[in-house]
Amino acid sequence: MKKLTLLLLFLCWTLSVSPQESGSKGVRLLARPAQTDSIQLRWAPVDKETWKLGNMYGYVVERYTILRDGQAIEDRERSILTDVPLKPQKLDVWQQYEDDKFVSTAAECIFGESVVPLVSPAAIARRYKEEENKFSFALYAADMSPLTAKLSGLYLVDKTAQANEKYLYIVHIPAPDSIPVDTAFAFTGLSEYFPLPKPLDLTARWTDRQVTLSWNILYLNHIYNSYIVEKSLDGENYTPISENASIQASDEGVNPEWAYRNDSLPDNQTVWYYRIRGINAFGEIGLPSDSVVGQGRLQITEAPVVTNKEIIENREVKLSWTFPEEMNEYIGGFRLYRSEKPEGTKEKIYEGTPQERTYSDNSPELTNYYVLSVYDGETEKFAMGTTYAELIDSIPPAMPTGLAGKIDSAGTAYITWNENTDKDIYGYRLFRSNHPDFEFMPVSPAEIIETAYSDTVNIKTLSKKIYYRLRAVDKRGNLSDFSEILELKIPDFIPPVSPVIKEITAEKDGILLAWYNSSSSDVVRHTIFRKSETDSAFFFIGKVVMPEIFEKTSTYKDKNVQAGETYLYRVEAEDDAGLRSMPSSPLYVKALGEKTAQQIVLKAKINNNNITLSWTTANNIARVLIYKATGQESLRVYGSSTETSFTDKEIPFGKTVKYMIKFVYNDGTNSDLSNEVILNL
Repeated sequence: MKKLTLLLLFLCWTLSVSPQESGSKGVRLLARPAQTDSIQLRWAPVDKETWKLGNMYGYVVERYTILRDGQAIEDRERSILTDVPLKPQKLDVWQQYEDDKFVSTAAECIFGESVVPLVSPAAIARRYKEEENKFSFALYAADMSPLTAKLSGLYLVDKTAQANEKYLYIVHIPAPDSIPVDTAFAFTGLSEYFPLPKPLDLTARWTDRQVTLSWNILYLNHIYNSYIVEKSLDGENYTPISENASIQASDEGVNPEWAYRNDSLPDNQTVWYYRIRGINAFGEIGLPSDSVVGQGRLQITEAPVVTNKEIIENREVKLSWTFPEEMNEYIGGFRLYRSEKPEGTKEKIYEGTPQERTYSDNSPELTNYYVLSVYDGETEKFAMGTTYAELIDSIPPAMPTGLAGKIDSAGTAYITWNENTDKDIYGYRLFRSNHPDFEFMPVSPAEIIETAYSDTVNIKTLSKKIYYRLRAVDKRGNLSDFSEILELKIPDFIPPVSPVIKEITAEKDGILLAWYNSSSSDVVRHTIFRKSETDSAFFFIGKVVMPEIFEKTSTYKDKNVQAGETYLYRVEAEDDAGLRSMPSSPLYVKALGEKTAQQIVLKAKINNNNITLSWTTANNIARVLIYKATGQESLRVYGSSTETSFTDKEIPFGKTVKYMIKFVYNDGTNSDLSNEVILNL
């Protein structure tokens, strides 16, 4: 057997499993169904004390059948898969594989004797560390080699598993009861097989005759414990870059997100392909990652230098710079950034090839601060300082558009407009006037930067409207033309003057009203109200809209009257702000003809907390008006019906309620009120 000292092992390999701190000794178990008809089991002790117990007493593997054909089994079937506890094989068995470095490593850790005598406290500490290293390296070797895991008593294949069953596997150390050791569990079945995934997010950083690879290991650390790095010249035929699998070292308790691996390149001209493949605890190799391709490159060590600036016809800025020509094949090209101010964020306006050394900015601002850089796939190096170029501006900006606004009841005018499309706009100037033909005066002493402004307006004035105009100002102080005039109406708080009824005439087809219109100029309509002898309040019956040209008088004919009935009329004016005048003085008039008498019998019945009204019927009835009064209130219209009954669900318990009804006929006439029904609730 080849002798490998612990010191040599420590220098050659990084720890694959750090000692786990636990309140008690225990074992951890992994189970993976194979693609055919077996389930692989792989376990490991969590600390060196448990490792020693496992080496001494071995491991017992049990299996319980939990599900069959998707159904739970009441009498769970128990099988012991180990005739005797699995322990590390005898040394002569290990010696058959002495050329396998992982087998040799584990054998040295299990069977090798300590080289540190216990002669002092420091020696005791070194001995403890030596045993920790033995434990760690033994598990690392088992992780890297299924053969080593099997020789170490840490691996078993269950070839009796059935496809329609699922099992609970248990692994424990049959130590004496005085030595507590936690048991490991795993639940799986052949149906849970899945192919091993490909590693994620492989990237490469190419430097001078060297490449640094990185890939994500956090998302797959429950599947893979190490990785193979492969390279190729054609992207098809790959070979490992090393005999050793790659693992990522980390501090205890830390789960790194990325793994890194460097590889040397023979030159910077050859194109190389790289990919990664994961290895799990059972020694299976997963699918390869997506490949990365590239070649070595020299690093950017200096920045470009701007050597000339030229302003052409006040509309173009041309920049020239120098950079070593021999670096062309190693750089991605040049980038130019620009801003209107020396500080702040700069916008990228150009990205050119490695061979270019000039660029013309055909759309410069009035003031331009340029910064030049050179870049490759990973690095961007900026030139020192900025290059300043200024244009002469004498062209005014475009006239502002979209001026809009409103004035609220407190006298605040809210005005907005469209943002000007000129690139060099500095702000806006707002002007105001009481008449469109008068001079417009500035509203604000300074330019308005935003596209909105709040102005205070005197609403206690005879003026009904106010007018605004806007001008844009660029950074050179050039003023645009005035915008279109914005006309805003000042809020109205004064109701219009009341109209006066001139006369009311009873005619055959109705009652004709004539009145003098309100003298207020902003009146938009007159509204007519009517009240009969039996009504408790005035009711709206119609309106007359004012014409564009003012008329002194207006008329309205009420055709929905009943012969012989007496009515009271009044008229109100309403302006464009919705303000209504006081009503005109009311006037009475009696409709022509005699009243048509018809006896209407109204009845009422209380049923299930509702009051149902019913009445005698008649011909040519359009609808029935229901009147109601509660307590000492006057009768008022409460509802209507086109049926022969009406249900009132609003019952004022503890009060007196009165009901009467009236018929409205198809010709618009009304009947007399019915008898009064009084209910004490």
